[in-house]
Amino acid sequence: MQDREVDAQEVVDEGKNVDEAIEKGLERLGLTRDQVEVDVLEEGTRGVLGLVGVKQAKVVIRRKDDTTGVAAKIEELATEVLELMGLDSQVDITLDEDIHKVLIDTAGADGLLIGKKGQNLIALEHLLRRMAGKQLKRSVRLDVDVGGYKERRISTLRSKAISMASRVKASSKEMQVEPLSAAERRIIHVTLAGDSQVKTYTVGDGELKSVVIAPQRRNSGNSF
Repeated sequence: MQDREVDAQEVVDEGKNVDEAIEKGLERLGLTRDQVEVDVLEEGTRGVLGLVGVKQAKVVIRRKDDTTGVAAKIEELATEVLELMGLDSQVDITLDEDIHKVLIDTAGADGLLIGKKGQNLIALEHLLRRMAGKQLKRSVRLDVDVGGYKERRISTLRSKAISMASRVKASSKEMQVEPLSAAERRIIHVTLAGDSQVKTYTVGDGELKSVVIAPQRRNSGNSF
């Protein structure tokens, strides 16, 4: 008997017929027939007198993308965490391509969940991703926002990037943005990517690094 492959999204299995191959794959995945999609690669043949030229049936079994179930589990976990924190909140889940957007509104406790420069929000997102992955036995892509903080932050960083770039072009001197997370640094880089008069590159160590905006003529290193 083969070990159950709880983290697999698909398996390939063989058997003396298609039904047997499917049963083997379901056992490995730990799923039922209605939870998977099956592609038959080889029907299999019995051969002459059932002995000569026998060819195994082969199938690919894929876990179905249960979007509704994933969203429900994420909402359940987020609500549980917030209740344990003693917070009165509303959790809404939307799907943007393959990313589950977790939108949280609290009764006056947004600042606590967001934290300084969004550090608590980053930690909450990491926690929910790990919890959801463990519960669902699969990797889960999710993005957590509280009270629309991320959208406001993106707008603020874009405005800052454009403003600092204008000052760099006027003074011909490079400027450095305060230390940011990788996601926030990317916003600066992408915002200025189309400006041929400036270039951006990253300096510093650790998770929080700074973005330098410099005149294009300077040799300032690599971006991102």
